Amino acid sequence: MERLHKAKNWITEKWNQGIALAKKNKRKTAIGLVTASLFITGSGLANHYYNANSKTLYHVYIDGQEVGTVDHPDVIQRHIDKQIRQYQSLHGSLAIEVENEIEFEEETIRNANATNEESIQAVDDKIELKVTAQAVIIDGKAAGYTTNRGTVDQLLEEIKGEYGPLPVAQDKEQTVSAAATAPEKEVRFKESVSIEEQKIHPKQLLNKEDLKELLVKGTLEQMTHVVQAGDCIGCIAKQYGITSEDIYRNNPGITENTLLQLGQELTVTAARPKLTVQVIERKEVEETLHYKIEVQASDALFRGEQRVLQEGKEGRKRVVYQYITENGVQTEKKAIEEEILAEPVNRIIQKGTKVKPDRGDGAFTWPANGGRITSGYGPRWGKMHQGLDIAGVSNRNIKASDNGKVVQAGWNGNYGKSVIIDHGNGYRTLYGHLSTVDVSVGDVVQKGEKIGVMGSTGESTGVHLHFEIIKNGSNTNPMRYFRG
Repeated sequence: MERLHKAKNWITEKWNQGIALAKKNKRKTAIGLVTASLFITGSGLANHYYNANSKTLYHVYIDGQEVGTVDHPDVIQRHIDKQIRQYQSLHGSLAIEVENEIEFEEETIRNANATNEESIQAVDDKIELKVTAQAVIIDGKAAGYTTNRGTVDQLLEEIKGEYGPLPVAQDKEQTVSAAATAPEKEVRFKESVSIEEQKIHPKQLLNKEDLKELLVKGTLEQMTHVVQAGDCIGCIAKQYGITSEDIYRNNPGITENTLLQLGQELTVTAARPKLTVQVIERKEVEETLHYKIEVQASDALFRGEQRVLQEGKEGRKRVVYQYITENGVQTEKKAIEEEILAEPVNRIIQKGTKVKPDRGDGAFTWPANGGRITSGYGPRWGKMHQGLDIAGVSNRNIKASDNGKVVQAGWNGNYGKSVIIDHGNGYRTLYGHLSTVDVSVGDVVQKGEKIGVMGSTGESTGVHLHFEIIKNGSNTNPMRYFRG
């Protein structure tokens, strides 16, 4: 037993020397036991002991760096093959390359266990799988990848095709020119777009649908909105395609009751498309040129009176407009060509500057168009009749008997619809039983100006005008004042 123990000690020493020597020559050869010609009694028992407690492992090296041990190189190879098959199941047949240098070193070690799981995880962390892909380059940066250039070309044309001809709004003053040709339309990307072949990790590949969604909808980005005149929380949310609640969440302290201030900055998180489809359309139309109104002052007319000296006439012009939309939203409209077809003709109006006198001269005129007195001033039916009743006129228009200001216009008890004019000199006149009143309180009227129409409203037995002249608050006989 003592000789076996010594033999084991000697073999162990040689084993360790062999390992040390092998470590100096890693990745060059598999390490085996140091062979010695031993003629020691009991060596068979020693070999059996060590064989029973030894295991062959494989050190795994990635680009020269050891990352773990495995039971067999197939452990790593199967794991890499599995990853490749997964990517191929998503994107079809792919020529996936392993960019790293993977090496294995065999070693037999006593009482050792392989670290398969840890080694696989280390391989996942360090290994670089590469595939040749088509990159969509937008403004110099790769925005997404797919496997086939034809797919990218087709996808870009599909995105353009989703924005058809611009629905140009036509104003009421516009008509399509008879000489106009069909609208010219150009569809293009606002950004610089190209396709490049690049080597990438397969996990970066996108299928056609996912790549389209990325390019059209984009990714969420945090932006700052500066409050402009007319902004509201709901308006801002609609502008960025988000909800009011999104704005409240991104801006603590902002609520539905917050009064926004001009220049205030709000944080908005919204999807920003990678691509902007511009539709540029040119359209020729004819437009109305509205005439201007030219006003001339005239002291021959009273204020409030006017006379048309020349009727206006609208003109026409031919205009070529350029409309620009971005992702379906109109961003610009400008005239790029104009031609006057017919000049407009101004409407010329004379407006009076003459001031109507609101003070009468005391020379009252007959308030009706002809007619006769059917009931005079004085006692009647047991009481005093305060004015004149006039009927049998050629037309029913009623006129102011002198210059003055209207102090009552409308319903007036037994008088029905009536007008009272203050002549500014102690006199007032009353016009009763009218069918319509054509003046308002505060109007200044001139002698002979129409103030209403004869009727039979109020306490009346027929169509007639009841006319009174009141001097310093007392009724008087109108017949004493008429001067023509």
